[in-house]
Amino acid sequence: MIKFFRKIRFDLMKKNKTGKYFKYAIGEILLVVIGILIALSINNWNESRKDSIFERKVILELSVDVREDIEEMTNALDSIKESQRSSYFIAQHLENKAEYHDSLNTHFAKALRLWSLSPNNISFEMAKEEGMYFITNDSIRFYASKVNGYTFDYVQVLENRFQDYKSNIVLPHIQPLFNSYNFNSMKPTNFEELKQDKTYLSMIKSIISMRSRYRNILDYRYEQLIKLDRIIKKEIEQNKI
Repeated sequence: MIKFFRKIRFDLMKKNKTGKYFKYAIGEILLVVIGILIALSINNWNESRKDSIFERKVILELSVDVREDIEEMTNALDSIKESQRSSYFIAQHLENKAEYHDSLNTHFAKALRLWSLSPNNISFEMAKEEGMYFITNDSIRFYASKVNGYTFDYVQVLENRFQDYKSNIVLPHIQPLFNSYNFNSMKPTNFEELKQDKTYLSMIKSIISMRSRYRNILDYRYEQLIKLDRIIKKEIEQNKI
């Protein structure tokens, strides 16, 4: 093809048809430009198609992850409510100087619990590695980044504070006060002495306060997850993903 064009140009120059030669040269340049534009368009179309396929894949996987995350959040919030009830019960029981009974052992253990959140965010991390640019729905990008970004970071900060306080302050103090420590039951070594231990009572109240802040941020994250789930479902239905 190139040799053919060269032959035409050579013949035109040989016959001294300069005007026709320049017109032909311009036409040839235009053909080359059009060819380049067509090639670029095809390439852009292929890239756009790849992004669209990847977007659908991520959104579907994100939908699964969000539903699993919501389920874990539901369990976490239920567990926190249960632990808070036990903490309040222990605090009131000690403040009222009430008598000991075996059912308290379960409450002593639950009063120190905190659910450790482990969200399923594999699809989000995969999307983040690609820059999130291919997700065309702004709301999905916004809420996905919100629940897996700074909101979850704050959850971890509060969780770490709670665990540090429990491990470094609470447990060293209460170990002599109980025969054993586990997540299910804790029997006091001497309940009458425990009732007089103002430090232990203060620790329980501090745990209530810390767990309350933790629950507030989990409530907020849960609400954002519900919004994200609703938006993703709408996107899947509208675009038949």
